[in-house]
Amino acid sequence: MKKLLFLLALLVLPLTAAAEVSDMLLSSSGSFYTVSTETPTATDASDAITHLVLTEHRGDQTVREIIPASAVRGSHNNAHLGYDSESGTLFVFWIQHFGFLYNQLLFCTRDNTGAWSPATAFGSPYSFPQNLRISVTRKVVDATDESTHQALTVHATWWEFDSQTGLESPQYRMLPIQDGRVVDVSSLDLNAYVDRTAFGPEDIDASVLKYPMLSSSSQQDSVLLVYGDTQNRTFTKVRITPTRGVVANGRLRVPVGKSDGGFKAPRFAVSSTTRLEGIFGGQTPAAFYTLADGALRYVLLNGIDGEWSENRTVSLDDKVTSGAAVDALRRMVTEQ
Repeated sequence: MKKLLFLLALLVLPLTAAAEVSDMLLSSSGSFYTVSTETPTATDASDAITHLVLTEHRGDQTVREIIPASAVRGSHNNAHLGYDSESGTLFVFWIQHFGFLYNQLLFCTRDNTGAWSPATAFGSPYSFPQNLRISVTRKVVDATDESTHQALTVHATWWEFDSQTGLESPQYRMLPIQDGRVVDVSSLDLNAYVDRTAFGPEDIDASVLKYPMLSSSSQQDSVLLVYGDTQNRTFTKVRITPTRGVVANGRLRVPVGKSDGGFKAPRFAVSSTTRLEGIFGGQTPAAFYTLADGALRYVLLNGIDGEWSENRTVSLDDKVTSGAAVDALRRMVTEQ
């Protein structure tokens, strides 16, 4: 019965996301894109409960269009954007919720002429994915001589509830791109990197563990994946490098993971209407924060003793904007 109630609650979540901007992207060509989840109007050619709208800003011109692959039945949300500057291809990744148990991860592309591709699915359609994130790398490492070569790769992570087993876990997929299209999908066993001898505090809000995060390296050759484990109440960090020349099921590229340590979960609450974000690096190895109700709320991880600070708040207004507050927090973590 608890599993049934949980599933029913999950099915309600997408309906609350209407008219919400999911992601923003500034392309090398000068276009500024936003993608939002919106409820169709009476004049829209859409069969969806909520669909995705791409808005392109170029100078004084603004063009809105419904992403065709999201105009089919179901609720479409949690969209993220990627861009290949070489081919001028725009990538959109999102989640489609349809029916009682069908929840599919999808992506599609828009080429440099504005033509959209059909949707392509990845991940299990019979699990409930949430908190999808993507990151892009533009280099691949040769396993033979460790040289680097130009190659576009999309990395995707999300939190997943398995409707068949009742288990929850973080997921990761690597999607190599060639000629503006995804040519393969690879995964990693994230359980293999979790330190089962480390434990976090028991009196935490478990939702803080359900936001896996990705960040690309400054060299654009790897990503840092940070993900939670509800059993040990800890976070694990794994550096993932797209690598070619490795014999693995005949694949051209595979993700090679290297453990980068971890830390216990903080006592920090995340409501259903907010989103947990993270900043990593520097002498302060991590900061978690949320933006909601006119405030930036955050906690800092001390690199000396591995303890988290108390919850802190910065009030936002027309002078202290959310962007300025987050930028100040990022500088404090990465530069001090």
